[in-house]
Amino acid sequence: VNHAALTALMDRWRPETHSFHLSFGEMTMTLEDMAMISGLPINGRAITGRVSAVNWRQRAGILIGVEPDAPPAGKADASKVRHSWLKQVR
Repeated sequence: VNHAALTALMDRWRPETHSFHLSFGEMTMTLEDMAMISGLPINGRAITGRVSAVNWRQRAGILIGVEPDAPPAGKADASKVRHSWLKQVR
């Protein structure tokens, strides 16, 4: 990771337009950009549906083939799949 480049980009981010303002013009992130960065596919069926926290780990396992680990003892169980975890198991 190039921290200097990330810092420079963050300084040029404009939340009003959801784009970077660079010396040569505006630059916007596209879905294809995110697919290249994350390595996640953008084609195929969506892995979302009705939102319900009941048995979400099992449902995530059915949809993506890998069930998220349970949280450590004493830690609250958040009903979400972290992007960093998806990148690890892909």
